[in-house]
Amino acid sequence: MLDGFARLLEQPHRVLLTSHENPDGDGTGAMLGLAHYLRFRGKDVRIVVSPELPAFLGFLDTEHWIEAFDPLRHQELADWPEAWILVDASEPKRLGVMHGAFQASKAMKVCLDHHMKSEPLGFDHEFTDGTASASAELVFDLVARRMPRPLPRPMATALYAGLVDDTGSFRFSNASAKVHRMAADLIEEGVLPARVYQDLYHQGRPERLKLFGRAFESLEFHADGRYACLSLTQTDLHACGATHDDMEGLVNKPLELKGVEVACLIHELPQGGFKASLRSRERVDVNAVCRHFGGGGHRLASGAKLSGAMPQVQTELKAVILAQLEKDLSQP
Repeated sequence: MLDGFARLLEQPHRVLLTSHENPDGDGTGAMLGLAHYLRFRGKDVRIVVSPELPAFLGFLDTEHWIEAFDPLRHQELADWPEAWILVDASEPKRLGVMHGAFQASKAMKVCLDHHMKSEPLGFDHEFTDGTASASAELVFDLVARRMPRPLPRPMATALYAGLVDDTGSFRFSNASAKVHRMAADLIEEGVLPARVYQDLYHQGRPERLKLFGRAFESLEFHADGRYACLSLTQTDLHACGATHDDMEGLVNKPLELKGVEVACLIHELPQGGFKASLRSRERVDVNAVCRHFGGGGHRLASGAKLSGAMPQVQTELKAVILAQLEKDLSQP
């Protein structure tokens, strides 16, 4: 698959890299890793994200390549690239406010991702591998035989951070032997694991802890404690002086509790409606739940947007999650 992707990359000169709105460590690491490779190949590369790069990921963008999408500043965005590559998202609608520009662009539209999805729509070419732990793993596989080693330190660090973020610091079931070997290769090439971990997870603000406390007050348990749900409104964020970035990692906290199989964080969006983020301990397919609401992601980590009032959203989610719990936990 990646040989075909490499051949495809030979054609365009101007390449635009984007990821899903509110990019995470894997999407950011994979985009930066791919940008280093493309520049090595002599390409003109831009990276644009929406609404902006989360502050805690700023340490990865050592070259200041990443642009925050601005509708006025980026009016030419649809016309600029010869190839538009969506990284770490297999559905164009996950671009958020950039989706219109993507649809309007005459560029060759390409997907590089490791997420599952229901239908292959919106791309001219797709390179998706659901067995990969992270999009950063795909980029590493692409460049490992095609660039001089060791890789540039910023590139290696970005790819390592992507692996760390999407494997839960190698705690999740997707942390395969291959992933550990890849991490070892990157460490041997100069990546500093402790520093990456500190930069990813130990740069929080006091407002973050206040928000976590407020979220924990909302914690509800269902299905004999197998489903745990946290809820936050825009009022909660404003009361704590918090931002979207301060929610990073919150959805995983209920899984630290014995007996919880599925954790959910429902948070109100600034423009209205709600985003539900789901995490599964191991046995329950939360991707199936999110696909029911038009979302997607991984089997053990997925999300979806819902409309309505908070109680309605909570009730609708709970019904589908409890049905999925019963289905998956009844299997041997």
